[in-house]
Amino acid sequence: MFHKIMVAYDESSEAGRALGASIELAKTLSAELSVVSVLEPPPGYYSFAVSALPAFNWTEEKRVKYSALQAEARQQAKAAGVELNAELINGDEVGSIIECAKRHHSDLLVMGMRKHSWMMAGHTSQDIAERAPCAVLGIK
Repeated sequence: MFHKIMVAYDESSEAGRALGASIELAKTLSAELSVVSVLEPPPGYYSFAVSALPAFNWTEEKRVKYSALQAEARQQAKAAGVELNAELINGDEVGSIIECAKRHHSDLLVMGMRKHSWMMAGHTSQDIAERAPCAVLGIK
């Protein structure tokens, strides 16, 4: 059924639930499990913030935070008896996740689903689901 599961993972509680579900699914199916976390470029106002707070390094702060998150994910998977591979990549969230799923030949992509108003369109999870090269499982 599913042999290569990939989880889109960040600091959100929804991503945490997606990771937990993915670990259980990988264990049950004896599937490979990968986690991808994306370091998006700094927002447009970043250059102004740097001039006001020169000691703040957006990219390095995010890299340290996401590296720690991935280490925690590895520990959680290891406790369940599942080996987890993690990748930290730079780029836009949607395109980077799609490319990573293709590169790993994932047959299931798992991601947390945030609650949004019906009037809001163009969310990351919706964009990924429309472009994914494999099955997508959304966890609320």
